[in-house]
Amino acid sequence: MSVDIYNEKLEPYDDGKRHKFSGTFDRLNDRLAIFKDLRIAGAGGNPIVKQLALHYLKTFKDLDLKRGDVVEFEGMVEKDSNNGFTIERPTQAEKIRSAAADDAKVDVVGDDWNWFEN
Repeated sequence: MSVDIYNEKLEPYDDGKRHKFSGTFDRLNDRLAIFKDLRIAGAGGNPIVKQLALHYLKTFKDLDLKRGDVVEFEGMVEKDSNNGFTIERPTQAEKIRSAAADDAKVDVVGDDWNWFEN
């Protein structure tokens, strides 16, 4: 399997128009938000980009993203300085699915919640 470091599958969307994308938030890296499995929203199918770093702008900050949250947003595809493709000026971001809550790894037996007070 080859890794597409230039995100060439974004090239057909480099038409000067805004497109709607969805992706899974992975993590923050400095001032960048790392998203995995970016797709054209509503099209379904396979991801067009496995991983992409986008500027962590207010549109994402307002969502209080956690790893695994699925986000839908609009953006424009443009060529970057490395002759690859990226998504610029993301707006109208919306969390469409929250990440599953992490298991606290605490086993609770019974329903005697005040056992420590007795």
